[in-house]
Amino acid sequence: MKYKHCLESLNLNHNDFDYHQDFFVLYFNFFINIKRIDISEISSRSIENIREQNTNGTRTLDHRVIFNTRPDWSIRLPSSLEFVNASFIIGRNNLINSITFKGITGLKIIDFTYTSFDDCNYTIKGLQNVLILNVSHFKCGILNPYLLQSAVNLEQLIMQSSSLSIGLKDDHHSKFLHGLKRLQYIDFSRNAFEDQFRISTFKSQLDSVQSLILEGNLFTSVPLNLEDFNRLSFLNIRNNKNNKIAYLTTKEIDAIEVLFRKSNITMTVLLEGNPLVCTCASLDFVEWLFTTKVKLDSNGSYSCVGNDGNITTTNAVYNHLRIMRIRFGYRYKLHLQYFCLFIGMANPLFRKSKEETLEYDAYVAYCDGDYKWVYGPLRIFLEERRNYKLLLRDRGDVIAGEHRLFALNNSISKCKKSL
Repeated sequence: MKYKHCLESLNLNHNDFDYHQDFFVLYFNFFINIKRIDISEISSRSIENIREQNTNGTRTLDHRVIFNTRPDWSIRLPSSLEFVNASFIIGRNNLINSITFKGITGLKIIDFTYTSFDDCNYTIKGLQNVLILNVSHFKCGILNPYLLQSAVNLEQLIMQSSSLSIGLKDDHHSKFLHGLKRLQYIDFSRNAFEDQFRISTFKSQLDSVQSLILEGNLFTSVPLNLEDFNRLSFLNIRNNKNNKIAYLTTKEIDAIEVLFRKSNITMTVLLEGNPLVCTCASLDFVEWLFTTKVKLDSNGSYSCVGNDGNITTTNAVYNHLRIMRIRFGYRYKLHLQYFCLFIGMANPLFRKSKEETLEYDAYVAYCDGDYKWVYGPLRIFLEERRNYKLLLRDRGDVIAGEHRLFALNNSISKCKKSL
């Protein structure tokens, strides 16, 4: 080969190799300065017969048919190689025990997208120097938890649409990511996750991971304890549509704010595409969207479903909150709770609860400055016009003869709502 010392990039994609030409893998080692190889979307026949190479790469490929056992594959590549694109190589059904890559001391990036075997019940060896690995669209419903254990220096793992929600269910000891302490970027998009991750799933990445992509799954809430991470600055939980992330809880919001302070630069959270709700329960979340310094997609303005079932936006709801704050000043929260209670009592679900055995419809907590408003407009509207029974501490609703605090505490437990 006249130019074997000069060639740095080799593109063989979209080729259809016949049976004899599938020995091409052996010839890669002749190019001692090659840096990039693209064998994406080559015909399946060229990969079906790779079974074994010896350590010096001169032995012919083993074409023996192996029954009732999983073979071990060994592939030697040039030490100068830095990038391999072996995506979309879809062969016949195959089951293997392991793949060992030899000689790849300089290989940094591997793209195996769609180049999957029948399952992920095998190990990939020789990935010690790889920094970026894309194994998206793998069939990992059956998963060997030690699949990627050799990739100890891996910084970016992209594993979209690989049935990990099924494969990781049996990983009770969280071995899959164990030891990968340099991972900074993890993309587990569209893996049909529903449940919270085990506490130990990302244990090895708590001090390293900066970006976590969980888009397109089936979560109903943030699926991990954000406060455990020390460097996380980018969280993507967009488009969890089949179930719903209705809103972020106070605990989740507080954890994000902690991460923002830890990052020292910025914290980004992507929420677009989730079926959010703008109800009384989510008002703190809506207010946070427009007051936080955390960077949000769409500037925090998302579609949401209101109390009446109609589609609105978080921006519109927040503007109403601002108007109430201007009108009522420091007491706008109390008026807001009053409004929410009124909306809730008009809801059929709340009316149904009146048939239960609880004695009061609502307990009203207030400070002395609100006494006249509570015993005036609020009480008149809810008790006289709406026929609801309120627990009010200053009119003798607590049992006489008991210590006031104990009596009040016992009475609150008999209330369906608190205002």
